[in-house]
Amino acid sequence: MDRVFEDEFMEAQSRIVALCVEFAGNRADKVYAYGSIEESSISFNAFFNIDGQIKTTNNIAADSDAIWDFLDLGESDLEKIRQICIHYGKPVPTELKIIYDCKSGKIDTEYKYESICSAKTGIDSSEIFMKWLDEVRQSTWKR
Repeated sequence: MDRVFEDEFMEAQSRIVALCVEFAGNRADKVYAYGSIEESSISFNAFFNIDGQIKTTNNIAADSDAIWDFLDLGESDLEKIRQICIHYGKPVPTELKIIYDCKSGKIDTEYKYESICSAKTGIDSSEIFMKWLDEVRQSTWKR
């Protein structure tokens, strides 16, 4: 049963990566996808390394409808991850950070399972996302 869970979970993650790669018009060297799944809240966002520069969704698409469609599709994929975990009786990650290297095909993931973005913590998912974006920007500038 775990093999089926892992396959479905990885397929859902792969959809998120494919969504990001497509949104960036296949120009990204790396994509960074962030997801938050907490109680009744789901949040998704991403940023991209294109030609050594970190780009946000606003830098890639001028059309706000395209950006909202992208974010909605990402949230839908996160909801699928939640449903897969529930279906197989596995813990639902509260936070996902996915880094996909488009050139090598390597994927790095980080999951958290404790409450991160909630009324209890007083932290919003956008704060976590912006902090990660700033960290990656800092490390990119230092190179």
